[in-house]
Amino acid sequence: MSSPHDQEPASFWDNPQNFFGSLGDHLPQPSSFPSASDVKREARAYSRDIFSSWETLHSILDRHESVIRRRWGKKSQDQRKKVLLGAWPKMSLSHRPDYKIIDKETMQERQKGTKYREAYLWPYINIEDLVQGKSLLIFLNSRGRYLPEAFSNADLEAAHVGVVSMAISRPFLNGYTMLLHGQTTPLTYGKLLPWDDDDRAFDWMMSGVGKQPGEGLLILEIQKRILEFLVQCCRLLLADLPQESLTDESTPFQPEPEPVVTDPTAWPSLAAMSMEAPYRVPAHLDFQRLRAIIAANLSAAKDHLWALREDPGYFANFAMDSAEHRMEVLQDHHGMQHPRLNKPVFWGYFLRHIVTGAYGSLLVWEGLHNQITLLVALKDKYSRSISPMKKLPSEYMDALLLFRYLLDRAIDLQIQELVMIVPSSPSLRSHFVREPQIPNSTRMSCRSKGTKSSLMYLFGLLWDKSQLFLHGLPNIMDDLDTVLRNDATQRSLISPFVAERISKLAVLTESLRQLSLYQPWSSSMEFDTTADREDFKTFYDNATSRYDKLPEALTDVPLADLGTPTHGWFNYPVDKRRTRENVKAMRKAEQNLDAFWHAIDNEAARNDRALQGLATLYRPAEGRKVQRTPEWVEPVKEVKKPVDAEVPYEAFARSSLDPGKSNLTVTDEKIKIKTRGLARQSPQEVEQAILDQPGHQSRFIVGKRALKVFSVLFYTPTAECDNPGEIPWLDFVHALNAVGFAALKLYGSVWQFTPTTLDVERSIQFHEPHPHGKIPFVVARRHGRRLNRAYGWDGGIFVSEKGELQK
Repeated sequence: MSSPHDQEPASFWDNPQNFFGSLGDHLPQPSSFPSASDVKREARAYSRDIFSSWETLHSILDRHESVIRRRWGKKSQDQRKKVLLGAWPKMSLSHRPDYKIIDKETMQERQKGTKYREAYLWPYINIEDLVQGKSLLIFLNSRGRYLPEAFSNADLEAAHVGVVSMAISRPFLNGYTMLLHGQTTPLTYGKLLPWDDDDRAFDWMMSGVGKQPGEGLLILEIQKRILEFLVQCCRLLLADLPQESLTDESTPFQPEPEPVVTDPTAWPSLAAMSMEAPYRVPAHLDFQRLRAIIAANLSAAKDHLWALREDPGYFANFAMDSAEHRMEVLQDHHGMQHPRLNKPVFWGYFLRHIVTGAYGSLLVWEGLHNQITLLVALKDKYSRSISPMKKLPSEYMDALLLFRYLLDRAIDLQIQELVMIVPSSPSLRSHFVREPQIPNSTRMSCRSKGTKSSLMYLFGLLWDKSQLFLHGLPNIMDDLDTVLRNDATQRSLISPFVAERISKLAVLTESLRQLSLYQPWSSSMEFDTTADREDFKTFYDNATSRYDKLPEALTDVPLADLGTPTHGWFNYPVDKRRTRENVKAMRKAEQNLDAFWHAIDNEAARNDRALQGLATLYRPAEGRKVQRTPEWVEPVKEVKKPVDAEVPYEAFARSSLDPGKSNLTVTDEKIKIKTRGLARQSPQEVEQAILDQPGHQSRFIVGKRALKVFSVLFYTPTAECDNPGEIPWLDFVHALNAVGFAALKLYGSVWQFTPTTLDVERSIQFHEPHPHGKIPFVVARRHGRRLNRAYGWDGGIFVSEKGELQK
């Protein structure tokens, strides 16, 4: 390996201080230029204190952790605050104090010496977060049960805002690497390794296994204060006990308590996990979980495109919602809306945007899914050669970098969409003014009227690339989620349409966060500028070229004449009782939607070579058939007969066999289940009796609450009955959990349901209704169709706990 000294101008190695001085004040400057002996002496002192505090904390927890948990749980918030301030007298008061104080100083003031060093170095050490729930107990357990090296990368990352804002500067020592990762004793933790003495030293620093000495000293400073704080918290909580007994070997060890669970009755959420993450042991990258999240989003993108093709009501609602979030609706400086708003030229351009957007989203998630699938295979391929002390195989590392590149591009696209739709959303458009349109361009922009709120501040950070880098996308999304969860006024300003897009960005952000957990290698990715990789750009351009050509291919299609949603062409009374008039309206709407897509498909097929098969990417295929309403048939009045115990129970989906009562046939096969004699048997015996019969479908025994949900999801409208009402969201979550799905609230409105006891692998995502907590029947019907497409479910497979099929 060539020496790194050969890779830089001699002046850098001869006099680093002069070199940094020549760069100017706009770039980060080291706080000092210590000698190697100075760094060794400081690191050794830090390491000695860190392990002394760790051993004390570990010993206290071995003997008193259960007592500490009970006492903390009984304290009021005021009492907790007193303990925290006793252990850390000038503790920050609010969540993420580094965000609160960054604008209180200029860059020059921060560089000269910030007044808020503690807030920048320990942003999660604050009253607001630590007095809540069990954060302190989680913090004590993780730091006292795991060695300091497990937290080295996370502690440095927590100071991100302080470092990139230049409020926190670090010493600079050239030619050495400091070892923290994998070092478990005071003598080796913080050890300096000269590059000239060990050929591995420089590579270890670049790969993330080791640290630049200045970074290492910063980590040691952070950890020393944390462990001293936690030890003092224990002493204050156990103040009535003799202090020597806290660690005395004569005091017997107690079994380690069960892991701290914040709220066992609440559904798990990524937001809660994110809030607890600074206090827990750093997580590890789970490729399978990440693939499941991306696969669920790919499935949702497919379902969206399918619903646009199949469901006139969905198509019209989506088009109207999208139109309400276009910049044309914003008023200009003269209080006027855009002159083309609601004109044929508007609808033609806009409908083309809807079609291309649906295909674009599908391509984005398909590309991410293909890449994460490749990563899973490569991780398995190289499993025996992967070691934290070695570089990753080049094929594997390139695949990781390409995945990050694709994530970055997807995130850019999602932020650009928010830039367009947030200012035009109904509740926020009064805070923005549309700027004059650039001549000979379709691009529009707007500016804020200067309204100040926590929501507008966070959107501003998101849209400003310099602020985005400064604060970090995961931090901004966490804060945005916190505001929307805790502030009803701010939450009311977010339309459901915007909420769904925020959720998509949050899922992409979580994928990026997951990638950062792949330590120590993710640290080395910071040295690989993927944005400058020409091979990545070529790969991306080739993958998206057919999408880029789609708008031009559709230019000559009269979309406004076929798809304008304001003309009533897609009136689809699926939520009404079946009557001759309603069935006629539904069939007409379906014919209009088919004509719209037929024109698109024909034109796309004509340009198939340029589009590289994009037109057939998700047309009705894969064995599917677009469901359409049959012609009206007058229902036959049934004569009521006495109930015969010999007559088998039938599933509610069986009514689809009567053409006068149904428009959508979900199941083709009539399955008769013998239930005579089962009334006196247990639910388990009833289920087994059903499964033992030939030609059965898999069935689920569920309680009354879940059965009611599935009866709405798979309800078949009739001429005699009104449609059912809304489904409470938590009832929907309960129902899916009852049949074998684990529910996880990701971010914003999106929930992921992952099969745990089902014989399927595919996860599925649904959006929580916003701002109300109930699912309208029309939306529930769409959810049912998605479950049918994903798992083949229909209404006939759900059985009550009493052994009866739903009638």
